[in-house]
Formats: sequence, structure tokens, C-alpha cells
Amino acid sequence: MGRMTTLAFDTLRAAKLLQQAGFDESQAEAVVTTVGDALTENVATKADLERVEMTLKAETATVRADLEQVETTLKAEIAEVKADLKTETAAVKAELKTEIAAVKAELKTEIAELRAEFKTDLAGVKTGLGGLEARLYRQLWMMAAGIVGLTVALVKLLL
Repeated sequence: MGRMTTLAFDTLRAAKLLQQAGFDESQAEAVVTTVGDALTENVATKADLERVEMTLKAETATVRADLEQVETTLKAEIAEVKADLKTETAAVKAELKTEIAAVKAELKTEIAELRAEFKTDLAGVKTGLGGLEARLYRQLWMMAAGIVGLTVALVKLLL
């Protein structure tokens, strides 16, 4: 810190007071010189403090401006990430809807095919049952005819 002003210290008055207190002239001068040097070397003046204050204010303003710029940048980046996430979410949602629709359509097709197979198989079973039923009726008629024939033969034998 450079000094612009010096601290006011009345060396002559201080030396006289020390001599009146019993110091000889060389002792008084040595004490006054030492105190004067200490005061001017190690004490900050009002001007020094004002300079430091101005520097701190300037640095604080710079830091504040930097923080505002960082805040603005972060807000913009957050908004961009948010927009990207919305876009990605919408894309995933649309993709899932498409996949769900495809699965639904595939399941409907498979169900329709299974129904058609079932109907075909059922129709075949019905046809098979109808043929079986006709054969059973034929067998029953033949058995009935045989029974009638046996009954007629028995009646002839008995008479």
C-alpha cells in the first residue's frame, strides 16, 4: 500500500515532553523517531482505507455481475434441458403409443385367426358328429330290422 499522506505527529512536542519526563535529548529523539517511523510505516491512512474500499466495491460489482451472468446462463441451460426433456418425453410417448397400437393390432389379428381356426375345427367336429350320428342311426335301423327279422322268425317258429 503506497502512502499518499503522512500521519500528523508533532515530533518536537513529543521530544520536549519526554525531556520534561526525565529523558535526555538523545533518548527523547530516539523514542520520537522510532514512534514516528512506526506510525508512518504501519498505520493505514484514511486515503489508504478509501482506496481499499473503492477496490473492494469494484471487485464486488465485478463478482456480482459475474454471478448474474452465471445465473442467466444457468437459467438458459436449465430451460434448454427442460425443453429437450419435454421433446424426448413426447417422442417416447408417441413411440410407446405406436408400439401399443401395433401390439393391439397384432393381438386382434391373432385372436381373429384363432377364432377362425376354432370355427373351422368346430365345423369339422359338427360334420364328424353329423356323420357319426347318421352311421349310428343306420346301425340302429339295421339292428331294429334285424330284431324285427328275428322276431318274425321266432313268431314263425312258435306258430
